[in-house]
Amino acid sequence: MGTHVIIDARTRRVRASLDAPDDGTTIFAVDLIGDTWDDFSYFTEKARASEQACEFTKRNRYVRAATAALFSHLDGVVSDIFRILRGDSAFTRYQPKRPDFCSLKSKVLAIHQFLTDQRDLSLPVLSLELKLLRDILNHPTVTKSISQDGSVGSVLLEGPDVYGIAIDDLKLAGDEINQWLNAVSGNVPYERFCDTKRLAEDFARALGEEPISTHTF
Repeated sequence: MGTHVIIDARTRRVRASLDAPDDGTTIFAVDLIGDTWDDFSYFTEKARASEQACEFTKRNRYVRAATAALFSHLDGVVSDIFRILRGDSAFTRYQPKRPDFCSLKSKVLAIHQFLTDQRDLSLPVLSLELKLLRDILNHPTVTKSISQDGSVGSVLLEGPDVYGIAIDDLKLAGDEINQWLNAVSGNVPYERFCDTKRLAEDFARALGEEPISTHTF
């Protein structure tokens, strides 16, 4: 009987140690925040290929998955950075009234304004319009309103609008989020992606064992 050891790459803590059918000990170092970015990239390209092949059921499935993964990654990084900055007394006046229960948008605005004012950082523009469709994915019966450019009116978004996302627009939203997160992470500082392979090897050596083989999964 073997053992599977699962390590949270963010906290460097063992989350589980499970019996496994194989012999020996297998160590898994997992980084859910980093994985969701890989998921976004993977599903976006799958959506593009499916659209080109006129496989629209698959295309829509991949669009749903890519949209969800993109904002899972954004939420994970932003929430971690928000928690780190709360330790800075200068960040206090930028926090929402209820920082423990505030929205992703509130956290983004607080971080953006703080880094712009206090650290003289010029950040790229970050649009969260696509998040409205992510919200509909999470709660399929809700509707969302978005203001039209140059108009006092608004457009009502509903479930079917999720499938109206163009692949290029999905990719563009990802590029904008990626640029913003890179700029913010580099100035906090924050490790956006963890080296899970190295962590698993280091953990094995800490147990007095030399890793036989390592790979990402």
